[in-house]
Amino acid sequence: MNTNKIKYIKYLFIFLASTFVFTACDDNDDMLEPVISGIYSSDTGLGVNKAYPGDVVMAEGEDLQNVKTIFFDDKVEVLFNPVFNSNLAISFTVPFDEAKGSRFGNQTITFTKEDGTLFQSNFKILQPTPFIANFNPERPTVGNQVEVNGEWFYNVLDVIYQGESMEFNVVSSEQITFTIPADLTQGGELEIITEGGSITKELDIYLGFEELLVTDFDGGGLRPNNNWVTYGDFNTFEYKNAGGISGNYAELTWAGATANGYNGCQSDAGALMMEESNPEKVVFLMDVNANGAIGTSVDVFIVDTDGVNWAFNYVISSDGWQTIEGLVSDFGKNYDPSNQSNGDANPAALNQVKVSINQNAATPNPSIVQFDNIRWQVYETVQPSKLPPTGPQNILLNSDLELGDGDNFENWGMWNGADRMFAETTEIYSGARALKVVNPAAGNSWDAQFVSDPVEIEVDKEYTASMWIKGEAVTVRFSTNAATGALYGPDFTVTSDWQQVTWDFVANDASTRLVLDMGVSQGTFYVDGIELKEKI
Repeated sequence: MNTNKIKYIKYLFIFLASTFVFTACDDNDDMLEPVISGIYSSDTGLGVNKAYPGDVVMAEGEDLQNVKTIFFDDKVEVLFNPVFNSNLAISFTVPFDEAKGSRFGNQTITFTKEDGTLFQSNFKILQPTPFIANFNPERPTVGNQVEVNGEWFYNVLDVIYQGESMEFNVVSSEQITFTIPADLTQGGELEIITEGGSITKELDIYLGFEELLVTDFDGGGLRPNNNWVTYGDFNTFEYKNAGGISGNYAELTWAGATANGYNGCQSDAGALMMEESNPEKVVFLMDVNANGAIGTSVDVFIVDTDGVNWAFNYVISSDGWQTIEGLVSDFGKNYDPSNQSNGDANPAALNQVKVSINQNAATPNPSIVQFDNIRWQVYETVQPSKLPPTGPQNILLNSDLELGDGDNFENWGMWNGADRMFAETTEIYSGARALKVVNPAAGNSWDAQFVSDPVEIEVDKEYTASMWIKGEAVTVRFSTNAATGALYGPDFTVTSDWQQVTWDFVANDASTRLVLDMGVSQGTFYVDGIELKEKI
């Protein structure tokens, strides 16, 4: 499509030769009328009167000498050197300036001679194939936008990434943006299709982490050799490939022996696995399958260079392959998954992985555990714990008051005194929003009521309601709203510092609302972090 220099030299030679021949002619040329017989691109395969922007073309005809200006569509002027023109040919480059009105397709070229004579020719500017130069960022994160930079992004028909059409925005002829789907797990081919053709380029993605493979039992990873050894009360250890996720996997069997009280297998202890030292930025993952033996308890141990074994426990609750996932900070010290109070492992000091079937956790006997694709995911930011929550759970929705628009809060109603309640974004206990209450005068407790959506609880069980509150020395209380009748808590006096106030009550209905009665005192105060939990 672009100018072929060899062909251009050929045209230039022919042009100069014709100039030499015809400048020797007599003055009979003055009797001719200027006419264009055809315009030919240096790309000879395009045919007559058509070319791409930037192509060098030769306009051939008669009486073409002394051309002063050349315009496309009476808008875009062509810069050319009159020295290279003759009465039989004019050479110039096809312009394209979007700001001046250049366009693709059929249009008129107007030539003007020095004496004011005008003559014209039809011409078609072809749309070039698009070109992708680079991406910004070079490796976009899943779920985020990427800029595709290049040229000739006109009349874009589709943007396809890994076989799927994307919603896209043509920012300019040199930039297209689209969002990387959040569910992708690897990069792939990007294709941009325009009316001028299509272009493909590999676009890698960043999943939000760097993945370090320990082993896939197929020769890949930091421990590519299957040099695992067994210990304790294990029965068999084998490498298999039937029914796996991909390729080979390891299979550990415990048949009920108890002589040692433990069993397991371990990788070789080679070089250190990573440089990251923050245990809240590194996640351990491993695919496991217990062949339907629900309740099988699997212990994973990661070992540091001091020989300390850090433990994480996973109980298989469903059939088929599934993934063990835990932060390094979720691992407990000295073989004990629950030992969370004695520090965390340093990921940069880890060099070995062990897998064991827990013999003391109601694990079916015998048990077979298959495992594969042991890996680390190293994040740039701190990640939430993968451990299941412990203790009673808060049963209120939007208890942190983060959800809602304006002065409204999802899952909460303002039954009385709505004009006194506002969303607060400065005086907050946690997060980005809290509730601000401004009572203009003293009154009744129910003059300002903030009420939760109904929640399901159990009759005769004891529950604890709590909230964080600060402000002027006003009086507030909790109560409930239920079909069997309201329950009322004691009065609390607000202080100038955040304090958590609690109220214990025995449920009298299977469904209730938690109510904040706040209208009795004049003053301004703030509420955040409201919870309702079963008391233990």
